[in-house]
Amino acid sequence: MKSTGIDFFDVDHTLTQRSSGRHFILMGIKKRIFPARYLFSIPFYYIYYRYGNINIAFMEQGFPQLNGIRENTLENLSRESFEKKLKNDIYPGARVLIESLKQKGREIVFATSSLNVIVKPLAEYLFVENIIANNLEFKDGICTGVFTEAPIFGKSKREKVLQFIKEKGYSSADCSFYSDSIHDLPLLESVGNPVAVNPDSRLRRIAKERGWEIINFK
Repeated sequence: MKSTGIDFFDVDHTLTQRSSGRHFILMGIKKRIFPARYLFSIPFYYIYYRYGNINIAFMEQGFPQLNGIRENTLENLSRESFEKKLKNDIYPGARVLIESLKQKGREIVFATSSLNVIVKPLAEYLFVENIIANNLEFKDGICTGVFTEAPIFGKSKREKVLQFIKEKGYSSADCSFYSDSIHDLPLLESVGNPVAVNPDSRLRRIAKERGWEIINFK
């Protein structure tokens, strides 16, 4: 039976309290997959994303730090960081919301600028079948550090989601998008039901001005 519509969810700070990438990097440093100097980049990326103005050119760099690492190493690291860290970071209210939407016949899709390899264990845990995320390129099982296609971020995330909606035979009016970030404003403006979840200050102000639903998970 066809679902009644699609509910898209951002991941970091929307479904989880902290960044999935943060857990991934810290676990990689602990297991000596990544050098310890990567620890100093975490605050920079967080501040730049949360309060700065990341653009597509910045995202197009990919993750050169991952160049040369085997695919199965990254997959195993992702699963371990999920089991030991990210699983406990899921907002209980987010889990309840996703289950209630499923019971109403809604399809759930993750739409995130994080890496597919990082969020896949979370999707499997919450029984979410479709993920729209950035995919790393692998050659002969070795990561090159670049994306397989244009980065999914901002307007490009919007285009990717709208394409998915069209392929599924829905109208964007039938869909919702849940996000915490001002960077997701293009997509929030393009669906029938935009929802600001734990929004940053800029998104909270816009959501209030436009009368969008605001959810604050604890």
